Amino acid sequence: MTMTTKYTKQEVVDFFHDIFNPIGDDLIDVKAYDIMGQYLTQIEQELENQSMTQKQLAEKIGTSASYISQFFNLNKLINLKTLAKIELALGIDFELKQPTENNSITQIGKLPDNKVSDIAFTATNESPYVAAA
Repeated sequence: MTMTTKYTKQEVVDFFHDIFNPIGDDLIDVKAYDIMGQYLTQIEQELENQSMTQKQLAEKIGTSASYISQFFNLNKLINLKTLAKIELALGIDFELKQPTENNSITQIGKLPDNKVSDIAFTATNESPYVAAA
């Protein structure tokens, strides 16, 4: 059985290189979602601690459940005003961890499996990329 593709081997290699080694606006997006992930992790932990749902949180801050779920589904970046409302509603102070020497974010906690915030979006300017011949 022969498999054919419309892409050359180099195009495929370049595609994956670009995904795992973002630059420019792509790197900014990766870092923005990484920062948001830190906040979402803390929000999820506190929701669990308080036995609160995303819908209940939305009601407490005067917004819709779908607006909150957009953040947890990584469809929308959370803004600072919304973070401030969430912080007040949950009675917490957010902590933002600084990258370590290898540019990865220090883990602040472990959530149960199948949570969006378990996904790590680590970005680096160093390229361990090696193209296979």
